[in-house]
Amino acid sequence: MKALGYLLLTTLKNRVLSIRKKPAYLILYGCIVAGIIAMIIISALSDEEVQTVKSYGDIRILYAILTGISILFLFSFVSTGLSTGSTLFSMADVGLLFVAPISSRKILLYGLIKQMATTFLSAVFILYQVGTIKNSFGLGVGTIFNLFFIYAIIIFFCQLLSIGIYIFSSGRPERKRLVKLIFYGLFAVTALAVYLQYIRNGGTILEAVLNLMNYKPFHFMPVMGWAVMFISASVEGNVLYVVIALLLFFLSSIVIISLFTSGDADYYEDVLNSTEVAYNKLQDVKDGKKVTVIKKVKIKEEQTGLQGGKGYSAIFYKHLLEKKRTGRFVFLDTYSILAAGSAGFACYLINSEFSVYIVLGILVYIQFFITILGKLSEELTKPYIYMIPEKSIKKVIAASMTTLIKPCFDAIIIFTFVCIFSKTSPLLNLFLALAYASSGAIFVSYTLLCQRIFGGQPNKFISAMLGLTLFMAVMAPGIGTSIAAILLLPKAFTFLGTLPFTFCCIVMTIFVFAVCGDLLDKAEYTGK
Repeated sequence: MKALGYLLLTTLKNRVLSIRKKPAYLILYGCIVAGIIAMIIISALSDEEVQTVKSYGDIRILYAILTGISILFLFSFVSTGLSTGSTLFSMADVGLLFVAPISSRKILLYGLIKQMATTFLSAVFILYQVGTIKNSFGLGVGTIFNLFFIYAIIIFFCQLLSIGIYIFSSGRPERKRLVKLIFYGLFAVTALAVYLQYIRNGGTILEAVLNLMNYKPFHFMPVMGWAVMFISASVEGNVLYVVIALLLFFLSSIVIISLFTSGDADYYEDVLNSTEVAYNKLQDVKDGKKVTVIKKVKIKEEQTGLQGGKGYSAIFYKHLLEKKRTGRFVFLDTYSILAAGSAGFACYLINSEFSVYIVLGILVYIQFFITILGKLSEELTKPYIYMIPEKSIKKVIAASMTTLIKPCFDAIIIFTFVCIFSKTSPLLNLFLALAYASSGAIFVSYTLLCQRIFGGQPNKFISAMLGLTLFMAVMAPGIGTSIAAILLLPKAFTFLGTLPFTFCCIVMTIFVFAVCGDLLDKAEYTGK
């Protein structure tokens, strides 16, 4: 165990020391730490002020958000467990530790400690919400730290659950069916509980969901109920239920870990494939490639070749063919359906005239992280686009075309649902759809700008931060004038409120493509 402890400490020390050689990372991490400290200090100082007039939001809304996050992680990690599984190890661990004469239980403990540290670091962003949560719900810094703690526990537990499911069900279809039955049964019971609250107390579905948050039997539902139990008990100062919630997570984790180390289960072999899959995905992200799960799609024998295209346009037809092989309906995918359903449901629950703008803002934020890994960045890592004897601007547009069309298609689907569920004007939703589609265009132009400035995609985290900063700087006039228009225009003309935002996006996209369109004439193929 001394060797593993030395490995952990040395790895941590080397990562800290390596930051000195990367000033950009040092500045970035310094800003993150300074921001967190500043928010905590400001929040702590504001605790001393007596709040006599201000009323806070319903704390059950926070519990419902935590429940939704728990369901999202459960769905994601259970699905992963039924396919490739999760892992606690890296490929370096596989090469160094799996072949070493060290107890498998000690290696597992090493993986758990390492993964727990990584999980807590990934949950740091919650601390940025100290001010928002405090102002919205009147919670103290201690309770917000508890929220950070339970969020990290949920992620860590779901990762363990994913590994356990993979070990339990790998190569055994009947066990996979059993896991799916239990998983969907859990959600069916939750939906039934919401319906019973609706029948018992009346009101709306949203009120039924909020009532469920205070329903004690719900608190004993796996993961989501345990998380709500922990936070609600910490808010109320009920130490007994805090301990019960933590015990439920701890004992369940012990059961899963015992599955790893049982006599007939060799977790080395089971997690090796998961580690390789995770490693390949990480490499794809570093190389700027889009990480996708290829589905088995039947292809008719007569559908051969690119089905059209000549010269630069062949790039567009190639991308269409790739989309056909990853999904039967080309631009209609899982995200389109989930985004449309979630947006419509959110508008139905919020039931406010500004709900459609809130939904638009959230969708645009999510869209950035989807669009940043579009086909253009992937195409520039291959030699073919450089070899086509056409003008650079034509090849760049062709390589970006599917990424430009996707937001337009999604906008039609999403805001049709929003129009139906929010009962707002079709004309308003038309302009909202235009705003969503135009924001997708400017995100594509940002990818082109990154390629021109950096000579390739930088680290994805830094790329994301730079992209958001650039987007806010460029779009600030459009966002500001759109907000002013929505507030100042007569009610009959508020549907025009997003028009300045759309106009700014289109103008900036055209400008970036015009300035950076000659990218291929000034770049050399590096394979990266």
